[in-house]
Amino acid sequence: MNFSLVKQNKSFKRPKLSLKHREALTGYLFILIPIIGFLVFSLASICASVYYSFTDYDPVYQVANWVGFDNYIKLFQNPDFIDALINTICLLASIPIGVTIGLLLAVYLKKLAHGSMLLSLIYYLPAVTSAVAINIIFNYIFNTEYGILNNFFGLNVDWFSLTDPVLIKIAIVFKNVWGAIGSTMILYLAGLNNIPNEYYEAAEVVGASKWQQLINITIPMSNPTTFYLLVTGIIGGLQSYADSQIFAKGNQNATTVVYFIWSEGIGGSQYALACAASVFLALVIIALSIIQFSRNNLLKSGK
Repeated sequence: MNFSLVKQNKSFKRPKLSLKHREALTGYLFILIPIIGFLVFSLASICASVYYSFTDYDPVYQVANWVGFDNYIKLFQNPDFIDALINTICLLASIPIGVTIGLLLAVYLKKLAHGSMLLSLIYYLPAVTSAVAINIIFNYIFNTEYGILNNFFGLNVDWFSLTDPVLIKIAIVFKNVWGAIGSTMILYLAGLNNIPNEYYEAAEVVGASKWQQLINITIPMSNPTTFYLLVTGIIGGLQSYADSQIFAKGNQNATTVVYFIWSEGIGGSQYALACAASVFLALVIIALSIIQFSRNNLLKSGK
């Protein structure tokens, strides 16, 4: 036996990793689980939805024959989907209203209320309230028979009327503005605190009014916050579901695209059609996000 070779093997040691490599390995281990979760539960689902949108997929009978763009053609021939798409677009009106009110509240808190913690807490309460709870509460508020709104103002308005497509949209927009105003105000308040006071002092020296300061200083300097709120607001608005399911309880005048996907896919067993609607919605969200980012980059470059 070659004892010298054995001795050399025993004395062999694996090279130690450098601090940089150990830190990198630790980082990769930390993100491994989220990456696996994304690959299994998100990316795989996305790929499956895209594939099944081009088939006549039926999980009960295990059928998935290729049909091309038939599902997309049926989708735009379906009046329920067209109504859901129009309703979803109309409900996005709450975004500019909420952004405007949130900015005005932030200006009020900073300039007039001097950053009152009590008022900030009161305005921010809707942001920490469950979306389901908000929808249930506002469903009672707008109730025709015993709702607070009708009883307090002496009205007799059927906000959930099946024949009037406008009233329930007004109710949902009002609810969504109230629900988002807290987070919008806090974000704008944080942005306003980053605006140097020297700008306002210089504006007062030249005789600029409060309104002129708002238009020429506050709003332009708050553009990053406005951009963030618009992007996230549109993405969230296009994916709204609780408005139709909980607040409107399936009222056809308030159905959204996501509610249509749920009702057709789960309720109607039209899984391929629901996949086509999901893919279409995802493409719309991606396209709108790209347009907003491109516009924002153009504004930054001054073109």
